[in-house]
Amino acid sequence: MLWFLIFCFLLFLYIFIKIKWYPGNVAVYPGRWPILGHLNLLSGSRQVRWEKIKSVTRYTIANGDVSVFYMGMFPLYVITDPDDCNTVLSTCMHKPGFMKRVTNHLLGDGLLFGPVSVWKEHRKIVNPTFNQFVLDSFMGIFNDQSRRLVQEWKERVDCGPFDQLNSLEKNTLETICWTTAGVDITGESAFNEDCLKAFRGAITNICDRVKQPWLLSDTLYDKSNLKRNEDYHVGITHELTDMVLRKRREEPSKYSFKSDTKFKPFLHRLLDFDNVLLKEKDIKDEMNNIILTGFETSSSILTYTLVLLGTYPEIQEKCYQEIKEIFDEDRDVLKEDLSRLTYVEAVLKETIRFCTVAPLTARIIAKDVQLKNTVLRKDHICIISLYGVLHHPKWGPDVEEYHPERWLDPARLPNNPNFFGAFGYGRRNCIGKAYGFMTMKVTLAHLLRHFKVSGNYNKMEIINIGINKPGHGHEIEIELRNK
Repeated sequence: MLWFLIFCFLLFLYIFIKIKWYPGNVAVYPGRWPILGHLNLLSGSRQVRWEKIKSVTRYTIANGDVSVFYMGMFPLYVITDPDDCNTVLSTCMHKPGFMKRVTNHLLGDGLLFGPVSVWKEHRKIVNPTFNQFVLDSFMGIFNDQSRRLVQEWKERVDCGPFDQLNSLEKNTLETICWTTAGVDITGESAFNEDCLKAFRGAITNICDRVKQPWLLSDTLYDKSNLKRNEDYHVGITHELTDMVLRKRREEPSKYSFKSDTKFKPFLHRLLDFDNVLLKEKDIKDEMNNIILTGFETSSSILTYTLVLLGTYPEIQEKCYQEIKEIFDEDRDVLKEDLSRLTYVEAVLKETIRFCTVAPLTARIIAKDVQLKNTVLRKDHICIISLYGVLHHPKWGPDVEEYHPERWLDPARLPNNPNFFGAFGYGRRNCIGKAYGFMTMKVTLAHLLRHFKVSGNYNKMEIINIGINKPGHGHEIEIELRNK
């Protein structure tokens, strides 16, 4: 208790001295408590947390697309207008210090939360690894992994509901390691399962720490059980990175990539700068970042997609008919086929819009920023609601309905590219967008070619652990299309 009181006193003193109080002429989210502000927003279950995020977003949209809520006495902006979000993310590169602090053990100074000075240097190195020439070289792996999934799921046919998220996570984890590092870990099944559990445990740990603001103090956190749990989980995830690097270095010819240019897969490119611009820790940090962000997002989107297709059989049938027309036999998906899967792509885009996987991101306002309706003051934190962008009323009266057809009719889309902000804006946006669409299209083409899916989106519970994931009710049933 004494440590807690000392922490509260020092926090109050810091805020009193350092913080510029005036947040501008902006609506304040209701329910602010004296001194504590809106700390109650951090309480509750992971499902309740998602409901609170939606509530703040709706309030912000209704009040000129800008609002403020208070963490203690510290004001944080929330914005939802697509153009304003683009402005902030394109001009403000620094992420809040607390985000870097709570994720540092797991992700280090990688692209996701690293300081701007590190991010700029690493992004220059990494950008060529997502060149289309490199991505096209992964098509064989995408097909092999999709076929592995089909064979695994054949054992689930006519056996009732099953949790497809677990097998999708494992499959995408293996695909990420195979493509970005050139290392096949599909034979490490038990270890891969342990790694998935460890990633989940580490992320849950981070969320639990943020819910207890006094644990943002490293001194207090280091004495907590959460810290011991984090050390255990992170230790396992780092074993994965160590194993991938060891395999890559022990058998370089086996995992080689034929290219004399800078366009090489992720780890191949990083190792070109080993002991030159990148240290061993830099390489491990970036591998941890690419593995986590890669398998978490793709597996979640595919899970949502399959549940929605199971809920709307007429949409699933349109996907199947498109796939059937393109693939008259059980052959691999070729890169030339991807552009022909127009309805499948529309389904994926609508899923990404409808089921926002990454609902929030944040920036430090480095200098006063002029938005449409107000000025964001320097040194404040701004929460950018990507969920708000993707569910903004300007999408039309059917914004809360699932309609893939909107992506095939320009008249049904907002006349503004900033409305599809699922992958962020500006130079610090998601680097793996093209990779994600390619692997998800290939996976869906194989799965829907073999299986008819049943599910019920209306029974699904969504939880927030930094990203949104299905927590319950997302199970599906499958049957063979050609028995």
